[in-house]
Amino acid sequence: MEINLNLDIISSFEKKIFLDPRVEIKTHYNNFKKMYFQINCRMFEETYESIRFVYTLLYYFTNKDNFSKSSLLYEYTSTNINLNKSLIIIGGVGTGKTSVLKTLRAMINQNPQLNLKFMTTKDVVSEYESTLQEDLFDFFDKLNNGNLIIDDLMSESIASRFGKKELFEDILFKRCENNKIITLITMNYLEEFPNNADEAILELYQRYGQRVFDRILGNFNFIILKDKSFRKW
Repeated sequence: MEINLNLDIISSFEKKIFLDPRVEIKTHYNNFKKMYFQINCRMFEETYESIRFVYTLLYYFTNKDNFSKSSLLYEYTSTNINLNKSLIIIGGVGTGKTSVLKTLRAMINQNPQLNLKFMTTKDVVSEYESTLQEDLFDFFDKLNNGNLIIDDLMSESIASRFGKKELFEDILFKRCENNKIITLITMNYLEEFPNNADEAILELYQRYGQRVFDRILGNFNFIILKDKSFRKW
């Protein structure tokens, strides 16, 4: 399959700093572990990868160049790592993507001048289905603006209330057009291709089309997790 990449979409970025860069990263990490327990009611499970994952995000949110040295970053075909891009985090179910981001969001939002929102894709579709037509502008305005965590991309169903619609095709396109905001996305590997980052990324093309896929490649860094699930069944 031939995919034409347009990686010159972004002319400039305005990267916000979300955590104080004057504070040592180790201190941020210790604060993260305390906040993690408060948010998730359990201790943060430290593995080689989970520690590197949190440190990678801490470097990202403090706008430090060490971010680009992370071994968890993945350069998909014809892409490049850029501290100013948004993030897509790909990992198996139960590898801590959501709990880590919720914890960092709580740390960031302690600053009243910052507001990092969090929404699951399923909740977005559910809210859309119950939104009155005259309120749709406000619905999309909320999703298309501001810094946002989008959790569990590609798990959402196709919206149907106002005709069949891939909501996130439009949302991702609009967010990629605005270089003054960041988007943090979590998604899982495909069940038939576990730990295969290329297949997971290519599925974004299959579902949302080339117009959106081009912009994703130009606007996002990819973080790849391969730990087994931490969940206790």
